[in-house]
Amino acid sequence: MTWHAKPSGAYSYTSQEGLDNIYEMNGTMGGATLESRAAVIANSFHEGGLNPWRWQGDRFGLSRGYGLFQFTPASGYINSSWPTKAPNMSTTEVTAGADPSDGEAQCEVMATDYLGKWVSSCWRSYWSQTTYNNLYAYRGEVLRRWGSGSSISMAQFFQCQDLDAATFIFLACFEGPAIPNFSTRQSTAAIIYQILGGVPPTPPTPPEPPTPPVGSGVPWWLMKKIAAKNDTNRLFDL
Repeated sequence: MTWHAKPSGAYSYTSQEGLDNIYEMNGTMGGATLESRAAVIANSFHEGGLNPWRWQGDRFGLSRGYGLFQFTPASGYINSSWPTKAPNMSTTEVTAGADPSDGEAQCEVMATDYLGKWVSSCWRSYWSQTTYNNLYAYRGEVLRRWGSGSSISMAQFFQCQDLDAATFIFLACFEGPAIPNFSTRQSTAAIIYQILGGVPPTPPTPPEPPTPPVGSGVPWWLMKKIAAKNDTNRLFDL
């Protein structure tokens, strides 16, 4: 496998480039649960479109978002002291020294919260608790189960074993989009989960058919027909 990147646009998770980047991202999060890894990648899909060189709105600008997680402002990531970065500084061409494996550095910066992006309250001040009251109530449940009641750390997130909860946690704590489009990211997380090897819920086993009645020398199917005929005759006798 190898990293793929292009100056603009996204990769579909059904394309070979998109799948390769999914597996590369997955490989940078050793020790994390499958659910949390799928949540990170699904959220990333809705941010940078699985493209490490993606600029927000496909327009270059250091005050804009950049990369897999749309680090904003981009300058915070690009000018940081984190090693082995090789960003592409254009949306129309590949600039000198740019390397698709910049995606690996971005994943490491995310996983260590090197830029201090994590919001442990699992909510954003610009999200209306009235407008998103159901989501705010869900936040409470998530924090009680996977966090410390009123907050959650990145370390706690990476041990989450509930796919929906993990998707919401990364959405709220790390990405924080203007509109918390949880249901959309939830659907994508289910797909990524299966791509990474997660097994969907097993459907219930259908009940065994009843044992055929046993007659004394008479086939059970004939006994059934006789019984049905007798029932019909009794109806007409009433």
